[in-house]
Amino acid sequence: MTIRKKIFLLAGILLALFGLVVGALALFQKFAGDQIGNIMRYELPLSRLLAEFDVDTDRYELRMLRLLQADSLTPKQLEMAIAAKREITNEMRVDVRAASELLDRATNDPHYQTAERVDLARIAGSFKYVSRGLEDFLALGDATMAALADGRRDEARSIAFGFAKFADSFGPDLSEIRLGIAHLTEKATGMVLASQRLDTYLSFGLFLIACGIGFGVSAVGSTQVVGGLRKLLASTRAIEAGAESVPVSVHSRDEVGELALSFNRMVEELRSRERIKDTFGKFVDPRIVSRLIGSGADQAERRTLTIFFSDIKEFSGISEQLTASAIVNLLNSYFGAVAAVIHSHNGVIDKYIGDAVMAFWIPPFSAGEEHAGDACLAALAQQEAMVGLRTQLPEITGMRRNPPKLSIRMGLATGEAVVGTIGSDAARSYTVIGDTVNLASRLESVNKVYGTSIILSEETYRLAQEIIEARELDLITVAGKTEPVRIYEALCRAGELGPERSELCGLFAHGLAAYRRQAWDEAQAQFEKCLGIAAEDGPARVFLDRIPVLRQAPPPADWDGVWRFAEK
Repeated sequence: MTIRKKIFLLAGILLALFGLVVGALALFQKFAGDQIGNIMRYELPLSRLLAEFDVDTDRYELRMLRLLQADSLTPKQLEMAIAAKREITNEMRVDVRAASELLDRATNDPHYQTAERVDLARIAGSFKYVSRGLEDFLALGDATMAALADGRRDEARSIAFGFAKFADSFGPDLSEIRLGIAHLTEKATGMVLASQRLDTYLSFGLFLIACGIGFGVSAVGSTQVVGGLRKLLASTRAIEAGAESVPVSVHSRDEVGELALSFNRMVEELRSRERIKDTFGKFVDPRIVSRLIGSGADQAERRTLTIFFSDIKEFSGISEQLTASAIVNLLNSYFGAVAAVIHSHNGVIDKYIGDAVMAFWIPPFSAGEEHAGDACLAALAQQEAMVGLRTQLPEITGMRRNPPKLSIRMGLATGEAVVGTIGSDAARSYTVIGDTVNLASRLESVNKVYGTSIILSEETYRLAQEIIEARELDLITVAGKTEPVRIYEALCRAGELGPERSELCGLFAHGLAAYRRQAWDEAQAQFEKCLGIAAEDGPARVFLDRIPVLRQAPPPADWDGVWRFAEK
């Protein structure tokens, strides 16, 4: 008998044993599943409904007693009391109806054993006795409320004494019903736990049997296959040491030969993986590819990082002027220029979305908290790269006259986000999701309002303020969010701000402070001085347009200075 046949025979025995145990386990699991199903379908909902009914009866009676104790009731108070009584009445009727239906279904459910169905029938009978008293209870409340509404307070108090006769049915009787349901739940839980313990013992026994058979197979077969396996072991160690993957020669047709063939196929897969890594690195950052291959594709983690979004200003209009090939040439040249800058500043390009670029900076590619600074420097360097790219636009687009104007808007936000592989089983991507991503995208769009090129969130500026120059723009809430965020415009690297722009920043800061104090004249004067220095300063123009609106409709005295954007 060959090794293959022996393995098949032993495997058949193991499978047969495993099948018997699995069958037994399935029966126990079905029993446990029925018990758990009964608890979930009937007993827990019944416990909740009975508890709500018990609470509602107490609320109903307590509300009546409070109304009787009140010195007088205004028509408004009386109307509210009637509405509240009606709401509690509806809740009690709904709870009673639902509980009765559940008890009827549970009593007839074959998943319950006979003894349990007898208990349920007894509980259902007790509950019908309790539920029959509900309408009398509610009628007593209606009579009390009617007397109160007519101003007959003494008569209402006399009627309210009738609530005392419901103390037994809505007290001890209802408690006994709830205890009966709890007993059923406790009994079912105990049976489930016992079944689980039996499952554990059976599983452990199967494991011991499999170990014994496995050791026996190893002892018999090891001497037969050790020779061929030594060759495979030597080749495997060579691959582990980093040597080139070389297939082993196959000299037999037995199981060892088949193993050698499988090993050779594995060697070919390793070669294919290397080719995939080289090719895939053109679509996903090679550093990410190495991490995915090294640690597996199914990974996700929450990290603090900096997100970057950029978009070409008025790209739709530009594309209408160009042929399809010219659009592709323009985008490829643009993406090539910004990708080089992002990579050189330790960034990772997440994706290209039309003419937009999404990237992120994260440890270990950026050390410690340097990810925000690296992202800001990359954004400034991309704006500088655009200057050189604009000179090449006639050759890139084929438009020798009036080539398109290429301007880039950028938004950066720093915070927590989830980083990992996301998608279906057939196709996935390594990306970033979370509020920080949405904020960065919104900030990129906010550039349109302020006429700026690079807007930073407050946390980004806080981490990068030592290496860049920036000015505070505003305190806003972006579309879809309620929490305000302070935004800044990145201007240049630290130490590169000239005297004129430095003066502009100072005037703008004074104007912004006056604006927040609602000192409209002072703020307008400061922003007008800003335009005297830089006539095209977008932020100053925004506030000059905003001040007349606020003059006509002044905000409250405790205004927080937040400007809320409703559109993306």
